Amino acid sequence: MKKLLLTLLTLLPIAAAAQTISPTNNESPITNHDTAAYVLHPATGTVLVNDNGDARMGPASLTKLMTLYLTFDALKSGRITLQTQVPVSEKAWRTEGSKMFIEVGKTVPVEDLIRGIAIVSGNDACVAIAEQLGGTEAGFAEMMNAKAKELGMTGSHFVNPNGLPDPDEYTTAHDIARVLMALFRDFPEYKHYLAEEEFTYNGIKQQNRNGLLHVGLGIDAGKTGHTEESGFHLASTAEQNGERLVVVVMGQNSFAGREGESLKYYRQFFSTYQTRTLYKPGQVIAPNVPVWHGNRRTTALTVAEPLAVYVNRANPGTISATMHYTSPVVAPAAADKPLGELTVTLQSGQTFTSALVPAQAISSGGFLSNYTQSLAHTLGF
Repeated sequence: MKKLLLTLLTLLPIAAAAQTISPTNNESPITNHDTAAYVLHPATGTVLVNDNGDARMGPASLTKLMTLYLTFDALKSGRITLQTQVPVSEKAWRTEGSKMFIEVGKTVPVEDLIRGIAIVSGNDACVAIAEQLGGTEAGFAEMMNAKAKELGMTGSHFVNPNGLPDPDEYTTAHDIARVLMALFRDFPEYKHYLAEEEFTYNGIKQQNRNGLLHVGLGIDAGKTGHTEESGFHLASTAEQNGERLVVVVMGQNSFAGREGESLKYYRQFFSTYQTRTLYKPGQVIAPNVPVWHGNRRTTALTVAEPLAVYVNRANPGTISATMHYTSPVVAPAAADKPLGELTVTLQSGQTFTSALVPAQAISSGGFLSNYTQSLAHTLGF
C-alpha cells in the first residue's frame, strides 16, 4: 500500500470581521440556555462553523421542518394532495402557542396547513397534519424519528410535530441543517412555502417571523423557533452568485440576536469565500503505477469525482492531501474500479475523500506477456 503526502497550500488564515444588525424589537432577552451555530456549504460539504453544533438542544419550532418534510414526502408519494381536506380535531384546535386558527369540526386543505406551518408556525396546523398522516401525534412522532434516522440526524428525537417543550424532544444545529438541506434537495417544488412572507386564514393575516427574507442577501427559505427554555432559533439558507449556504443558529437571546448572528455568517462567507476545485477526473494524481498481468506495464490514477472545497479566496489556510493505493495494480481493472483513496484535509481538520481509479481501463495481458512479467519478477529483474 503506497502512501503519499502532498502539501497543496500553506497560507496563514485571517480572522473575518463580525457584523451584526441593530435590535428591531423590545422583547426582553432570556439567558437560561446554551447557544449553537452551524454553517455549511452544501455543494462541497464544507463545514464553515461548528460552534456547539452537535450539542442537544430543545428544537422549538424548528421541529416543524421535519413535519414539513414528511408532509412533502406524502405529497410526492401521492398519499395526499394539496387539495386533500384534513379534519380538525378538538386536540388540534386546543393546541397552545402560535396558531393558524383552524376550527374544530371543520376541514382544511393540505396546502393551507402547509402555509400555516411554514409561514405562521401554527402548532394547531401541525397536530392536524400529524393526525392525518400518522393517525395520532405519537404515530407521527414515530414517522419523524424513522425519517430522522434515515437522514442521518443522529442527535435528534421527536415526540410531537410542533416543538412544544418536552424533555424527550431534542435536536442539534447540525441535524437541523441536514433536514433543511434535505427539504431543498428532495422537494424543490415545495420549498417556496418556506419563503412566503405572509398568510391569511380565517380572516386573520399573519407575517412570517423570519425577518431575513427582507434583507436582500439571497435568503430564500428558513424557519424560526422560540421557547423560554431553548431561546431564539433560526435556520435559513441563501444563494449568491451560484453559491448556497445553510446557517443554523440556536439559543440566542432575542429576535435581533438570531437574525444578527445569521447575517454575520452570510456576510462573512459570501464576501470572502469561494469554491476551489482541487482535483478533477482525468487529472493525473499518481503517475506510473506498476500494473501486474495487464496490457500495459504502468497506469496513472485519477479521482473518480471532482474534489472541491469552499475556502477563503485570499487565505485558505493549510490544505494537505494524502493518497493511499495498492501497488501493483492487478489487471483487469475497469476505468471506474476503486484502487485507492485521496483524502484532503483542511486546516480546520475537516476531511474530504474521493476514490482513486485508473485513468484508463486496464485489460489483461496475453499469456506470453504475463509469463514474461512473472519470470522477470521471479528472477528479480
